[in-house]
Amino acid sequence: MILLKNGGSALDAVEIAIKVLEDREITNAGYGSNLAIDGVVECDASIVDHHGRSGGVGAVAQIKNPISLARLVLEHTTQQLTLRRVPPNLLVAQGATDFAFEQGMPVLPHDALVSPAARERWIRWRSDLRHAERKAREAEAKDRAYSLPSSSSSNVRTDPTPAHEEKARSRLRQEHTNALMASVWNEGQPVSPAPSAQDMSDSSSDPMMSMSRQSMAASPSSRSSPDESRPETPESEQDFIDPRGPPGMLAQSARSPFINSAQSVVSSPSQSASPDVTDGHGPSTQAPYDIEMSDVGTGRNRADTESTTTLLPSSPKQPPTPNAMSFVSEAALATPLPSTPPEHVQSPSPRATTPLRHVTENPPLPPPLTRRPDHITDTVGAIAIDCYGNIACGASSGGIGMKYRGRIGPAALVGVGAAVVPIDADDKDKTCVASVTSGTGEHMATTMAATVCAERLYHGVQKARGGGFESADDDEAIRSMIEKDFMGHPSVRNSNSAGAIGLLGVKKTRDGVYLYFAHNTDSFALASMHSDESRPVCTMSRNAGNGVVAQGGRAVRYKRRAKRGD
Repeated sequence: MILLKNGGSALDAVEIAIKVLEDREITNAGYGSNLAIDGVVECDASIVDHHGRSGGVGAVAQIKNPISLARLVLEHTTQQLTLRRVPPNLLVAQGATDFAFEQGMPVLPHDALVSPAARERWIRWRSDLRHAERKAREAEAKDRAYSLPSSSSSNVRTDPTPAHEEKARSRLRQEHTNALMASVWNEGQPVSPAPSAQDMSDSSSDPMMSMSRQSMAASPSSRSSPDESRPETPESEQDFIDPRGPPGMLAQSARSPFINSAQSVVSSPSQSASPDVTDGHGPSTQAPYDIEMSDVGTGRNRADTESTTTLLPSSPKQPPTPNAMSFVSEAALATPLPSTPPEHVQSPSPRATTPLRHVTENPPLPPPLTRRPDHITDTVGAIAIDCYGNIACGASSGGIGMKYRGRIGPAALVGVGAAVVPIDADDKDKTCVASVTSGTGEHMATTMAATVCAERLYHGVQKARGGGFESADDDEAIRSMIEKDFMGHPSVRNSNSAGAIGLLGVKKTRDGVYLYFAHNTDSFALASMHSDESRPVCTMSRNAGNGVVAQGGRAVRYKRRAKRGD
């Protein structure tokens, strides 16, 4: 305002006002703007004078004040180039940065424009984005797993998803636990005993009996008699027992027909039989004895000539006990199992009721309602009218968070983020309109939000049924613009993104200046001031929710100077 009172132009006032907002961290413009997906600040800005001429920059990096660079582009358009070249009014990306360097504007490092709050938001959003992408991949993999494989992709192997890997690990842990409880898993027994001569004769005649005896010999399902004692396992080098058996055992096992998937090496009947075990265990009609795996070998000589396991008879009529079903070798017990979180966690303390009489008799007062703090993190814009009656406007923005590099926002596009309808030379009212917008940039670019808003205010019309127009007041025209021209546009209705917009328009006539604003967002902050005011009027507008349009405005009439002699 000091600049305008001292004869400054409207362009200067717009540039300075937006520069102040760009230097503040709380706005999404200049320093502290939202970061792109790779953590770089890229800003958009545009400025329009009273003739409708404009200058804009888009996706420009390393520039502290993009609005000043847009002003340089605007001034460059007024200069005549050689060979009748047309000067540009919009520069983007690295070309805009190079133009700023050529014009003498400082080019800063990328980190100079990143504020701590913006970096914190970027880290949080990046984590959310990765989590959402991982969930999407898991859902896609699950849908692909349940779908029928086609002939072209039946032999294509897909990588297992984390959910499938976790299920496989859980299944393996459960199978391991079940095997231990059933006493069929013995990690301390690499060598399994071979059947006796009687078993071999029976197995040759009865294949099913061969399979049952073979599985019985592979699992220690019985216990020895109480009179037997297990010798202690020596730890010296002389007592070492080769888990592969005596020499020649592997070649003999390869030719044995009794090998199965649960055995690593099958020992021969002649070498596996203990001297304490006789050839005949009883009549052929007697039930087969239970067997047990017993480690033997008290010296190197015996280990070289005998197998590491021996068949020992046990009580033939001894009924199985619960302890026998849970028999597990010491090596299996020493093997740690993956920890499984408990399904039901109970508190060790006993349950007791809490006396609440003092709470019901003297309830505490509810906490005082605290107002939700306002965090201004959006596009900024400004409209100014100088003492010569010229109007100008401008907009600046850092774009949406986690955007693609090179994305051009509405603040860089004239007619989308900022627009001016100049004064017609034959208009007696000298009417001109300027508008700035903020919201969903892709929808605003489709609907040309700033231009449509300025046109509706300039002509005082609104869109009617059937595609025509009808006369309307200024506040009705701006409200209809949001509801019909923006939200009712086919591209917005058929889009997956929500339509959000905020408008600020100024209409200047011979009688005065009229300021209007409207928005369907949750909040909209604005401030206004004229030359007769000592302080600006600030407003934080809020709507009722659910996309309801909130609007307002103010009017300033010119003071007519008294004629001399009156």
